[in-house]
Amino acid sequence: MTCTLAHIALPLALALLLRSGWAGNAYKFQSLESCKIAARTEAGWVCGALRNDISGNQYASFRGVPYGRQPLGELRFQKLQPLEPWTEALNATEEGPVCPQIDVLYRNLAELSNYSEACIYANIHVPLLGLPWESHKRHVAALPMLVFVHGGAFSFGSGNTDLHGPEYLVSKGVIVVTFNYRLNVFGFLSLDTPRVPGNAGLRDIVTLLRWVRANAAEFGGDAAQVTLAGHSAGSAATHLLTLSPAANLFQRAILMSGNGISGFLSSTPAYKKVIRNLFLEKMGLNPDEDPEELHRQLVKAPVENILRANEELMNLFGFVTFAPVVENSFDGITPMLDDEPEALVDRGRGGSIPLLMGFTDSEAETFRPRLTELDIVGRLEATPSAAVPARLAYQTPEQMMPDVINLLHRRYFSNGVDMDSYIRLCSDTFFIYPTLKLLVKRVEAAQPTRVFRFSYVGQRSALRVAWNITFSGAGHAEDLTYIFRPNSVFAPDEQLPEEDLEMVDRMTDLVTNFVKYGSVFTIFQLNV
Repeated sequence: MTCTLAHIALPLALALLLRSGWAGNAYKFQSLESCKIAARTEAGWVCGALRNDISGNQYASFRGVPYGRQPLGELRFQKLQPLEPWTEALNATEEGPVCPQIDVLYRNLAELSNYSEACIYANIHVPLLGLPWESHKRHVAALPMLVFVHGGAFSFGSGNTDLHGPEYLVSKGVIVVTFNYRLNVFGFLSLDTPRVPGNAGLRDIVTLLRWVRANAAEFGGDAAQVTLAGHSAGSAATHLLTLSPAANLFQRAILMSGNGISGFLSSTPAYKKVIRNLFLEKMGLNPDEDPEELHRQLVKAPVENILRANEELMNLFGFVTFAPVVENSFDGITPMLDDEPEALVDRGRGGSIPLLMGFTDSEAETFRPRLTELDIVGRLEATPSAAVPARLAYQTPEQMMPDVINLLHRRYFSNGVDMDSYIRLCSDTFFIYPTLKLLVKRVEAAQPTRVFRFSYVGQRSALRVAWNITFSGAGHAEDLTYIFRPNSVFAPDEQLPEEDLEMVDRMTDLVTNFVKYGSVFTIFQLNV
């Protein structure tokens, strides 16, 4: 066989791509001259698109911008590596794939089936304030930035515009950054080793925040005015990062329906070990095997096998399987969480960061379809301990557990176990009580804190339209749909009823006033 330069060059090029982690990413490039909206990031130019906000004004939208090297192959479970620079302009007009997951909640609210391990992408949306892009960058003062962490029980979800449309917020003069981060096993498995210490998903968020700080000016943003916000599990992650060394990467935080002391997660070593061992067994691996060998096996395992094992665990636990955990100490590795969240709060960690916190009045109503699917009432009748939230279950001494179970059943199931009572229990223990408890702790410590309770029932509720359900009050994520436009439900030119538009205006004012000034300025009822 004749050996030519082409025969040598092609394998060499492929090897370089594989080594850099770019293979399979399907990045698209174009000439910079053909780009109407461009920004120069540290890794290279990105080419965006012009879109319209809710007021009909244009904003610059950069979608599918990588903020770290894709965690492929041996990089699975590792801290994200720096991006390899590119020379031509990266086409940033379409969102990238979501991270590997199996969705058991969002369904028609979000499209989550197009997943890939090459999912480390951010979406940056910049209000133009009536100016052309270049004039905006030259003449407008740097704008405050909202970095939003999506929810999804640490197991599913994405930062894409199907549920997190920026059209409401950019009309108020705030740059909006949404993004994907590793989830479930890929984001939160801990083998208690330096190679897999846990909290990879939190480290992804930190990498994104560092990327924002480094590149903010190129998008007209102010790196000294960054607010980190999140919803549900994303809210819990946001709160945990206020307690971590990453707290210096943002100035304010918004917690919507969740925090680090919420009942739906346990960061204890006991839970970490239980969920890890159950997963390894479902993968056909021996939990007592050498951790390095376990790591090698998991790096080689097909994505689908990992997701299938995690799905079995979700059917046991309901929603949350893997979640942020207290890390062991390893040389050269900065832990994201070095103690129990409540202990850190009590020591004053994160106290200087202003918080805006909120919850809805009927939070867990959103989960009724999933809870029905799981036959939660039958489970509670068969196993009364199933009523105990994860956080409480793994922090209560074994000898005290019967008293805890009896207390919960007397409070919520005095007339028998039923779905309505369990939904009240979940609303209280997952969201409402933890928010109020954190509020009390912060007020007692004179730490800057604002709180809201959302109970508005819209005429055109995105959640109820998408799922064809009805219930009293405002469910989990309904407040979110008046801050971000749920484009998966509403047509591009669809106008909301006047009362719903008024609530959009109120909620976006609440958020953007806090992002800009650290205050909400006005107090008003978020209901009818």
